[in-house]
Amino acid sequence: MAVKVTKKKLEEALETYANLVEVYPDNEAYLQRYADMLQTIGRDTTATITLQHLHDVIVQRSEKEAAEFAQKYPQIGRISLDEVFNVQDKHTIAGKIIFELLGKVWLRLHQKKLKEGQVVYHHDSHSDSLTLVLAGSVEAYALRNDTRILIQKVGMYDVLGEQSFFQPGQVGIDAFVSAEGATIVRVPRKKLAQMVAGNKHLATMLSQRAQFRLHTYLVATHPIFKTLPLKLCAYLSRHLSRRSFEEKSMILSLGQDSDGIDMILSGETCYLASNKAGKKFMLPPLQQYSLIGNLKLQKNNTETTAELYAKTKVTTAHLPYQNLLNVSSAFPPLLERLLQHAELQQQQTIRALTKLKTSD
Repeated sequence: MAVKVTKKKLEEALETYANLVEVYPDNEAYLQRYADMLQTIGRDTTATITLQHLHDVIVQRSEKEAAEFAQKYPQIGRISLDEVFNVQDKHTIAGKIIFELLGKVWLRLHQKKLKEGQVVYHHDSHSDSLTLVLAGSVEAYALRNDTRILIQKVGMYDVLGEQSFFQPGQVGIDAFVSAEGATIVRVPRKKLAQMVAGNKHLATMLSQRAQFRLHTYLVATHPIFKTLPLKLCAYLSRHLSRRSFEEKSMILSLGQDSDGIDMILSGETCYLASNKAGKKFMLPPLQQYSLIGNLKLQKNNTETTAELYAKTKVTTAHLPYQNLLNVSSAFPPLLERLLQHAELQQQQTIRALTKLKTSD
């Protein structure tokens, strides 16, 4: 016969184990028991912190057991997905080709050594040249609402400013030399054009580099994603695709099944509602960078429940659900943020719908 444990006895036992954990902070049995009791009484935040510490203790003894532990408690954000996220950045090959084509003598004559904090690019400066990093690293920042957001660390044989080759003008990013310093070389537009003319694949590679950096910018500066580690931002950026919808077309139909969320980049979109007579009305337009489809990340939510209409030509950034769930496994707060954002948008839509029905 099971013995019923009173709340008072549980709290006394909890205090005992709290003291034991304080005295023996790396004792696995004490940590596990303390975390279990915390979860039993609903103190999930402290339990998660305890489990995170327990995982870090286990990993020093056995990486295999630590991985199994992380799978058992995904809320601690210690699931190892390095094989997924540590993908070789294929776009850096463009810089390696440029390095080889420039030649050692030209590089020696034009290279420049910079110290930590020195400016490589300022967002409102104009440029038509490309910067090749020969040593060290440079940090690239996007500017959103007067706030700098780190979007990428550029290392040896990678490039910056590649978009200026295709469209000379404002650089659009701030770039500073990081702690270890850097050696760079500026490649003039004319010289780069000569290299592109002699290597038919180089222009394609530079274009892919520019596109990847744009995708990284879109992910890293969005309020939902901007606190993600750079590795996870890069992972999502690799899987992001841009989609276009013609004016007066349907983006989402009732019951439609989709495989990801969309971020509105440009154009006007709105949900459609029907009155009692069945006539459809447009609700207020969604704001730029609104997310579409994230309610489907809820369990057992598989179908679209509202129609989404393109009032004008619309461009969106599409992120597949599976990639978002992979990142959520490594960074648990992401899923909660996506669902909160979706619920907020849903509440706004319901308010607009209620106002519409009231005015009928």
